[in-house]
Amino acid sequence: MVWLCAGAEGSDLLQSECEGNVRMSGAETRENLERVPEGYAAVAVQESQEAAPLRICVLARPTAEAMGGHLVVLRELIDGRVLLGCLVDAGGVVQQWLELWIQDTSGLDQTAAGCRESLTNSVLDGRWTSCFRALEEIDPTSVIRTGWETDNPLPTFLDPSSKRPMHPVDPQSGKQWQLCRDDALLASRKLPIYSNSLHRYLYLPELGEQTPFVAVTAGAPSGESVLAATEQTGGRRGLVPLNPAAGLMFVRVHSPVAFEPFIDLLSGGSWDGVFHGRSSLDLGPTWRALKNSDPALTGGGWLFLGRHGRSGRMVESFHLKLRLLADAVSAVRDAVRVQQRPLLNISAGSFAVRLASPGAGLPFLWTARATLTDPGDAMALPIRTSDAQYFLRAAGAGASVYRPESAGQPVRGRGTVRIRQVLPEVGGATVVEGTFVTQERFRAARYDLIWLRLGLSCGRLDLYGQLEQEAALAAGEWRFRTIPQRFGQDVVAALHAAEGVPVGETPFEIVPLLSTPCDLYSLAVLLVRSLLVNAHTTLPVALDEMISLARQVASTHEESQALGLRIRTLFEGDERWGQSLGPQRLVNDEMAPAEAFDLIPAEVWFDTLGAIVRVLPGIGPDSIAKDYGDAPPGGIHKVFDRVLEDLKALLVRTRSLIVIDWRYNREVHAVIRSRVVGVG
Repeated sequence: MVWLCAGAEGSDLLQSECEGNVRMSGAETRENLERVPEGYAAVAVQESQEAAPLRICVLARPTAEAMGGHLVVLRELIDGRVLLGCLVDAGGVVQQWLELWIQDTSGLDQTAAGCRESLTNSVLDGRWTSCFRALEEIDPTSVIRTGWETDNPLPTFLDPSSKRPMHPVDPQSGKQWQLCRDDALLASRKLPIYSNSLHRYLYLPELGEQTPFVAVTAGAPSGESVLAATEQTGGRRGLVPLNPAAGLMFVRVHSPVAFEPFIDLLSGGSWDGVFHGRSSLDLGPTWRALKNSDPALTGGGWLFLGRHGRSGRMVESFHLKLRLLADAVSAVRDAVRVQQRPLLNISAGSFAVRLASPGAGLPFLWTARATLTDPGDAMALPIRTSDAQYFLRAAGAGASVYRPESAGQPVRGRGTVRIRQVLPEVGGATVVEGTFVTQERFRAARYDLIWLRLGLSCGRLDLYGQLEQEAALAAGEWRFRTIPQRFGQDVVAALHAAEGVPVGETPFEIVPLLSTPCDLYSLAVLLVRSLLVNAHTTLPVALDEMISLARQVASTHEESQALGLRIRTLFEGDERWGQSLGPQRLVNDEMAPAEAFDLIPAEVWFDTLGAIVRVLPGIGPDSIAKDYGDAPPGGIHKVFDRVLEDLKALLVRTRSLIVIDWRYNREVHAVIRSRVVGVG
């Protein structure tokens, strides 16, 4: 085991300044090799890598950072966390910065109740593997395959005193603890089995049926053979848990720059860097250049800035932003296609930007690529008696500008159910019609699902259906009709026996139908954030203006007139639209709308706004999705096709503004426009 620690005895190489991953032409020197940041260390995540010339390491501080602890946590997931790591060679050089995705079920108590009821270890493992497959298919070169994606590694702690990882060993047998996935063995000890529970135990497989167990999940049932959690580490204190429950892991290339700060940098701002608590991490010269806006904005970061100054940067910024947005939409589409579920938590934080090392004299901002950093927290709501598929946001409640109003948390409560009639359906399914009464206040959308748990003579029964809003009933009363569900004869008989009988104290939950149109809305907000927000406006204001424009365009819809032309008519009729949604919002510089339209062709800008209008679901006839449930079964990823087409077309048009003498043409246009004013 090699622990590489800056400042440690005999590790002078690690005390040198980080020089990053931009390779200069000619032979590399020791000074421009990339190093572990000062005060940090890189440790291999498994002892089995001790003799390997290349080691997958986690970045850590031997002394905990006051606000961030020992490890650099990049993101928290509902079922895991992402740590900063690196690929280190035998000479102590960082060949690549990495993300270590480690499964961790300790945060599941923050998930929605409807999700927790359907979660098991086997479901979580399948979800974790699906997440890896999606990221692998989106960008195959960004993942490093280790086998830990499907086979659980050993439970791992970090020992700051010895500066190496530690795999717990049973002091009596000398054997290493491993995660127990043997359902039969767990059942024989009357412990929750692995596959259909959320509890996890470590065991010593070499001891067979005589093995003791260690519970590694909170609230796991204990017994005579279950040792205290402290037995896992032999009672040693001060250990840093890296993967104490032996969760699945996968490794991905790190994208250090968050999406939102990079968009702001293109608008004329700067990047603050990667932080661990209060400490700023130096990850190389490219990232160091981004932290200082001057080299990025006036140096080799841009293509035509030297010749065209602010005007050149505006057009170039527009094109580069569209490229990043196309990357983001494409990544979401691919993730949905592979996983066949929406993401439901898209925001600017769902993406990051990776920069490659450019050749000499080439602009490094043009190497930027947006990557998906969170493949979503949506979970399928299992309806065992039906083929219908609904999804829930697994994360807890919380308002977000990226989330449509109808994508809120489910409404729960109790009410009374009166069954009106039980109807047979084709294929042996059954439909129940009835009346639901509750004092809870809620608004049900057209496709929202209601879950009812009835107590009948045959036992507890779950019904799923839709509320009918058209029926005229008293306040607090709703008609409902269930989706076709398959029941046994005894259940059908119990339903018939309950016809007309009020069933009180019935638990219910209103589950909003959440699918990829919710992701479309989030992407529309991302488009607004990237193209219409600068130092002089905020996202809520820009989004409100954009939605107002979309509704205004919908009210004047004409099938024979292109969307961009209708938007142009609105802009020409009311100058306030140009003030709030003009192309001057692309950069932080103070600029009048007329001056901005001299730089960005009006027809291109109006088509850009039209693309955003189309992405907003349910706004009008121009919307890609009629509502938040408008996604084709088995092809829910196809709702992203149109916005991708629009972005690709805009990329071609904006690229032509850069590779031709666009400024000369724009200046000629400005002169002609100034002469035309007042004529006739």
